[in-house]
Amino acid sequence: MKNNGGDVTTCKAVPGLIMAGTFFVSLAMLSLEVAMSRVLSVLLSYHYVFIVISLALLGLGTGAIVINVFRRRLAHNILSSLTLYATLLAISVPLSMLMILWISYTGSGLLWYFLLAFVPFFFAGILLAELFRAFPGLSSRLYGMDLLGAALGSAVAVITLNLVGGIRAIVAVGFIASIATLFFAIGIVGKSVKRITVAGICSVCILILLGVTWLGTSAANMFIGVDEDKEINRALKGDGQIIETRWSAFGRTDLLSFPEGFGQMALFVDGTAGTPMFKFNGDITRPETEIEKLKTEFPGYLALSSLPDNERNNALIIGPGGGRDVLLALMAGVGNITAVEVNPDLVDLVRQYRKYNGGIYTDLKNVSVIVDEGRNFLKRQTQKYDIIMLSLPITNTSRSREGYSLTENFLFTTESVKDYLAHLTDEGKLVVVAHNPAEIVRLWSLSLATLSQQGINSERAMERVSVIGSHHFPVFVLKKRPFETASALTLHRSLHELGYDPMLSYLPSIKLAPHDEARFEQCNMFNPLFVATSLGGVDFNKLTESLRGSGIDISPVSDDSPFFYKFEDGIPGPISFVFWLSSIALIIVCSVFFARKSKRSLHDNSSSGRNLLSLVILFAMLGIGFMLVEISVFQRFVLFLGQPTLSLAVLLSSLLVGAGLGSMYSGRFTSRLAHVLASASLAVVILL
Repeated sequence: MKNNGGDVTTCKAVPGLIMAGTFFVSLAMLSLEVAMSRVLSVLLSYHYVFIVISLALLGLGTGAIVINVFRRRLAHNILSSLTLYATLLAISVPLSMLMILWISYTGSGLLWYFLLAFVPFFFAGILLAELFRAFPGLSSRLYGMDLLGAALGSAVAVITLNLVGGIRAIVAVGFIASIATLFFAIGIVGKSVKRITVAGICSVCILILLGVTWLGTSAANMFIGVDEDKEINRALKGDGQIIETRWSAFGRTDLLSFPEGFGQMALFVDGTAGTPMFKFNGDITRPETEIEKLKTEFPGYLALSSLPDNERNNALIIGPGGGRDVLLALMAGVGNITAVEVNPDLVDLVRQYRKYNGGIYTDLKNVSVIVDEGRNFLKRQTQKYDIIMLSLPITNTSRSREGYSLTENFLFTTESVKDYLAHLTDEGKLVVVAHNPAEIVRLWSLSLATLSQQGINSERAMERVSVIGSHHFPVFVLKKRPFETASALTLHRSLHELGYDPMLSYLPSIKLAPHDEARFEQCNMFNPLFVATSLGGVDFNKLTESLRGSGIDISPVSDDSPFFYKFEDGIPGPISFVFWLSSIALIIVCSVFFARKSKRSLHDNSSSGRNLLSLVILFAMLGIGFMLVEISVFQRFVLFLGQPTLSLAVLLSSLLVGAGLGSMYSGRFTSRLAHVLASASLAVVILL
């Protein structure tokens, strides 16, 4: 028979086996996308990961276009070529990853990462295009199996990453793709011994490779990348040494040791978000020297130790990391401590090294450690706390603090501040240790906006705010009720004794007469912006608009736009770079396709030209719409379900299962396609 591409086929196929092969191809590619993004996040900074993955995914479309443009020069028999393309796909998955690891050692340019990641998706695009061309009558069911395979792939990726880690997970994905090769080889009726043999050899080779990576290579020493922006690389260039590594869908967690006498180890997630784990003897009344130094060198301690005894009964610490904040709370005399950490591997490592850290997560009766996302945990609680503390909370795995500029952070929004206040006792305080003064300004912005929603103006709101100023690790404190003057004076005295910067600090104090000259002295004593706000001299909304005109964004963020670390107005530069680079690549690929078409069919009024353009627009809008829905819903799922990886698995599986079932059902409507498309589009809009 002749197919619609004009190629002669001489074999027949078993539809069920072909659909099973399609299922496993899609399962493998979705798993590869998730696993590769996880591994690349260790090697590269966040925006480079976006570039590599987005351009690699372009390989799917590029492969399909190549088949369309050069189909007459490729394999004569479509069915026979399916096994070949599937074999190339399966082999390219582990080989591309191993090559990426090799170039990570050499410090090669970003182009090589893209090219190597591009290859398996390119072969997948060719294979899927050939499948739809060979079996047009099965298109709805093939697409349904394609989406259902992707749905399972999202769950398989999470499970595989948790079980075997990032690199082995990608090799395992190659084996899954080789299963598809076997289905295609067996499913083609005719002389298939050669095809089955090739497919079998492919599977065995990948299994051997998986065994080699499992037995012959240590995941801890395999790679960490050469990105200078990674904190771990700076630590390794010093005296740090990786002694333990954990892989999971959450990320790669490394434990670094330092020479004897250093007094602490360090934990890193994806090479960033470093957190110390101190050597501790278990007796908080006689702490080691490095822990004792925290009292004078880490501003977070002053915020806790300056509290009256009746305001230290209990504390909730969100993101305790290696336990520094727990030690601070213990030294400050806090009674009961609940610590909530989102990274299970980090908690396991701290518990494993209990002899080193004094069993801070295992042996202290007044310390309870829970693995959960902080905001999600808090929303389920009825208990109230004297202290809610967040210290340098880098909880997502966008691989760097800079990556947070367009990464969701539900810990710092107007809604989260409202939740914190609702879970504080009447004299309770929210204590946040920030990275720099800019973050203090954003926290101030959030607090004013939240209190304004409760009918408290800026002047009165500043009576509940204090700031311990420092260029490194400043502290923002928001009290549920106004600070007492005596408490503010005590803290003021400690600020000077410890040498913290008054110009970066703020403490609510006794109100001055409207024209008192001391008002100006006070402005010179503390942060002028905060002092002026407390005296009613700053309109917060006008200030925000004025700064935005200068390219600085300090406006309060909400759960609908939870980008706390985005301080530049508009889209951040790295994200714009990714967008335009991807757009240019897309235009180039599409241009190759359109260039092969007749100018007459594209530019005149012929029906073929109009149909082609209509289809291009239809599928482009479908893809854009699907991704916008997926991304926005994923934001909410992180907040609802707590664990990011669980949210990803549930969301992708749900969306893709629904799309897959809809595709398989759509085959019933070929006779009235236009009406069904219009109805389905309207239904989607209404449901959204």
